[in-house]
Amino acid sequence: MLQHDISSCTTCPGLKPWRQFGPDAYGTASTGCLLVGEAPGYVSWKNRRRFIGPAGLLIRRALARIGHPCYRDLEDLFYMTDAVKCHPAPAGNPASNRSPRRSEIKNCAGYLARELAVLRPSVIVTFGKTAAEQVGRAMERVHGAAFHMAPTLIAFPHPSPRNQVTIGKRYRSVAALERAVTRAFHRIIGQLETVGGGTR
Repeated sequence: MLQHDISSCTTCPGLKPWRQFGPDAYGTASTGCLLVGEAPGYVSWKNRRRFIGPAGLLIRRALARIGHPCYRDLEDLFYMTDAVKCHPAPAGNPASNRSPRRSEIKNCAGYLARELAVLRPSVIVTFGKTAAEQVGRAMERVHGAAFHMAPTLIAFPHPSPRNQVTIGKRYRSVAALERAVTRAFHRIIGQLETVGGGTR
């Protein structure tokens, strides 16, 4: 029902439709791990697979470095979503990306809150300031009653090479950020193995 509501949303007529993504693009909900980006980039939108643009590939490499047989891809470890569900593009240039507008973020806020209420994740990993802020606001909307325990929140800056200034405030380089993401994913997998013996 929730995915249907998202796929049929027309609140922001200027955005490309989320229905370009199928149910498989969300990944898995069974691990209790949620990955939240800011918005789908053009490459992801075009190929109907999430996190495969330049920034997304960094995140995928970070997981691949671990080499775990059960969690080879992001789709194996996470349920994946975004603060804004549709691909935001500059006017007249759908093959480019832009930051989501405040109105677009506001229009999607209810969907993210509903995702949290349904999924009740134990771990939430965010990439980008918008994603982190919107997860925080969604948590306030959902309230603690929806969770047995408050989820662990892990926030990273947006891993785009164009975001060097923000990345440089916390990491020596983009490569250092990637290593930090690998360490975080390794800890998450270790916690899953402790709870479930490594199976999903």
